[in-house]
Amino acid sequence: MLKKIYIAKYHGFCMGVKRAIQIVEDTTKRAEDPVTILNEIVHNEVVVEKFRKVGVEQATSIDDIYAGTLIIPAHGVAPDIKEQARKKGLRVVDATCPLVSRIYTIIEKIVNKGYHVIHIGDPNHDETRGIVGHASKHITVVANKEELQELPEWKDRKLGLTVQTTAHIGELEDIEKIAKQKWPGIEIYNTICNATSERQLAVLELAPKVDLMLVVGSSTSANSKRLARIAASSCGKGFLINSAHDIKTEWFGEDTKAEYVGLSAGASTPDFLVESVIKRLLEISGGKAEVIRPSEELASNKMSE
Repeated sequence: MLKKIYIAKYHGFCMGVKRAIQIVEDTTKRAEDPVTILNEIVHNEVVVEKFRKVGVEQATSIDDIYAGTLIIPAHGVAPDIKEQARKKGLRVVDATCPLVSRIYTIIEKIVNKGYHVIHIGDPNHDETRGIVGHASKHITVVANKEELQELPEWKDRKLGLTVQTTAHIGELEDIEKIAKQKWPGIEIYNTICNATSERQLAVLELAPKVDLMLVVGSSTSANSKRLARIAASSCGKGFLINSAHDIKTEWFGEDTKAEYVGLSAGASTPDFLVESVIKRLLEISGGKAEVIRPSEELASNKMSE
C-alpha cells in the first residue's frame, strides 16, 4: 500500500516558462488585434489549451498569419522568421527564454571569430531549429555522443561546442571528453540551463530512495521526457504522465510493493497539475499516505516511516 509521497526538491515551472506565460497573458490583455503564438508557447498541452480557450491563435508557419500580433515562443526561432513577420506587418513580441538567447549570443560571437559550431541537440526540436537559424552555414547538429564521434577530424577548423538547454547533465562529461580527444583545441560551452540541472539532480537524488517515480509533463516536452528516463534508470520504475488521469491503480497493487513514491515535474508543467497528481495518489492510498514536501529532510537511505 502507498505510504509516502516524496516531492522532488526542484520541479515544475522554470523561470523561462513563467516569463513566457506572463508575456502571453500581458499581451492578450493589451492587444486589440488578433494574437497568434508561433508553434507552442511552451511544450505543455494544458498550457497550450488554456490560451486556445481564451482566443489566442496558434500557427506553425508565418505564412498562415495575416495580421495582428505574433508571439515568439520560449524555445525561440531563427532570425529570418522574425524578419518575415515584420515584413508582413505583424507586431512581434519575443518570449524567447533568456537562456536560449544566451546560446544565440555565444554562437554569433564565436562564428564572427571564424569558428564552426557543433551543437548537441534534437535536430527536430524548436529550440535547435532556432539556434541553427542564427548561423546555419556554420553549425553542425548532432543528437548524441555517438554521432559526435562520427564527425570528421576537421583539423583546419576552429571549433566551438554548445548543447541544448534541456540536455542530460550526466552525458555532458562524456561529450566533453570525446570532443577534447577528437579536437584538442575545441571551445566547449555548457549551455544546459540551471533549471534543467536542478531538476535532473533532484530526481537523481530522490529516485534511488523510492519504489516508483512519476514525472508530470507532456510527451512533447524534451526536459520532461529526459526526467522520466533518468527517473526510470535510477529507480527501476519511472513513468511520464501528462496528468492525474494517466495514473494506473495497478502500479500500486499489493504485488508491486510501491510503498514509497517520488514525484517530479518538467519545467513546463504548471503546479496545479502536480497538485492534482498528489490528490489522486492520496485517493489511491485511501487517504493514508503522507506527503513529504521538498523542505522536509530526506532520509539518507531507503525512505522509512
